[in-house]
Amino acid sequence: MPFQLPAGTNLSSPQIKLLSDWTDAFTEMNAENIGKHMHKDFRRLVYPRSLGQPEQSKEDALKELSEFLGFLTGIEVGYT
Repeated sequence: MPFQLPAGTNLSSPQIKLLSDWTDAFTEMNAENIGKHMHKDFRRLVYPRSLGQPEQSKEDALKELSEFLGFLTGIEVGYT
């Protein structure tokens, strides 16, 4: 069953715009659609810290996301 928004939802709200851009980013395989909504001081931390993953800046996180999206384009579906 498809998801439906409640009646009277403001479709021009910042939250709806963010979700729309997030969906478009994965549909178009374009991380910049997500990056424009990230704060300039964005940082990504991986927990538990004992994993030894370094802190990432916005640029690092977008680069990693771009690589991930590029990987997804390389996946081919087979039909049997």
